[in-house]
Amino acid sequence: MKHTYLAIIALAVALSGCGKKEQAVKEKPGIKIEAGNIKVVATDRNDGADKIRAILERDRAKIDSIKSPVLGEATVALEKYIPESPLMNFAADALMEMAQRHSAQKVDIALTNKGGLRSNITAGTITFGDVYNVFTFDNRLAFLTLSGEQLQQLCNEIAAAGGEAISGMRLVITREGKLVDATVAGQPIDPQATYRIATLDYLSQGNDNLTTLAQGSNLEVSRHLLRDLMVEYIKEQTEKGIKISAKCDGRITIKE
Repeated sequence: MKHTYLAIIALAVALSGCGKKEQAVKEKPGIKIEAGNIKVVATDRNDGADKIRAILERDRAKIDSIKSPVLGEATVALEKYIPESPLMNFAADALMEMAQRHSAQKVDIALTNKGGLRSNITAGTITFGDVYNVFTFDNRLAFLTLSGEQLQQLCNEIAAAGGEAISGMRLVITREGKLVDATVAGQPIDPQATYRIATLDYLSQGNDNLTTLAQGSNLEVSRHLLRDLMVEYIKEQTEKGIKISAKCDGRITIKE
């Protein structure tokens, strides 16, 4: 393995200095910095490769045993696309239900980002591995409160993104990313009201261009990982004899 490390060092050095050069430091006349190549010779004989392969195979078996258990069944393919999609709607609706269970206050809106959904789920059995492939990040459930004016601005940001995974509200946007209309529970947003949002700790910091979330008040970050909540939701639906299904229902539409 020692030779492998030397080979890596050699590559790094070669990339950092291609040819001898001289540069004067303007702030301190007379001081010069010289850089040149350092020749490192190493032979990679692939020492330890068999041991590494053995470790990988051993861990692969452990990982497969964790990912293989079946959680439920999807009646349709859950795919991601904008402005809304079956996967985005499933994630947001499941988040809404599970968030309400873990909140002492009424949750008005659930929001997660489409960028955090890293894979699709095919029709048929849903395994833990399938859920992990979609929800790969260790994002935690978070709650925050927005004023009506802040929520309106958040809707502008969702429109500019071409759509995100939402539950509890409906948006009409243009293809150019402009907000046309927004309603919560069928009602226009009240600038004087406050709205409780269930989202991710990552988004609560204003990431992924949803900057208004960072302005929210009464922030609470729970110990629950989004991935664990999705697993719990699917297992509960299965125990009730309900198969997982989702569709586009017009919660985000494009005005032609």
